[in-house]
Amino acid sequence: MAADQNRDHHTAMPTIDRLAPALRRRLPRPLLTAAAVVAGLFGLTACDQGPSTVTPFMHPSGAFDFLVAATKNEGPLYLEIDGAPFVNGSGLADQVTAVMERALQARILHLTADRKAAEDPRFRLVLVFNPPDSGELLAFCERQPVGGPYQTEGRIDLRAGFCRGDDLIAAVDGWVEEVDGAEDQKFEQFMRQVVRDMFSRSRNDD
Repeated sequence: MAADQNRDHHTAMPTIDRLAPALRRRLPRPLLTAAAVVAGLFGLTACDQGPSTVTPFMHPSGAFDFLVAATKNEGPLYLEIDGAPFVNGSGLADQVTAVMERALQARILHLTADRKAAEDPRFRLVLVFNPPDSGELLAFCERQPVGGPYQTEGRIDLRAGFCRGDDLIAAVDGWVEEVDGAEDQKFEQFMRQVVRDMFSRSRNDD
């Protein structure tokens, strides 16, 4: 996760260290300092757009073993999406599924929007975009919050949970800004981070 962000940041934001040596020799020291400060501010701006994720809850033994139990025969895990991250939601489920299935390296992951097609329908991965009220964290699976509409300021908020019935196994909160659509690389990175955080072997997994 951090590697992806650092790579994107380094690509998009050249710093003073990348100035040609001849140019550095020509610039007075105050200008060099000012250029470095500006570069740093731009870097902070890029980071402030996200994506950013945190794991507010994780089962003490982690969530990975529960994922294995839910997909013993590598069958699909039920994926439920609520809320509208974009004005046009066409193809959102397909795009999210495709990105998330490729994000997990330790286990083959198949997702389905059809609960009846899931290998074990007791388990589900829930993505709630832009919830007006996230509700009580530990009650997420029992009293699932309702997703909200597209936010005109271009920010996407998310509460995601991995559930077994009414029991919460793991939860991930996150946000991202300045996203053009479901195929935007920043949104895809956001979804990858959610999967990797959600299905950790333990809370301290990287």
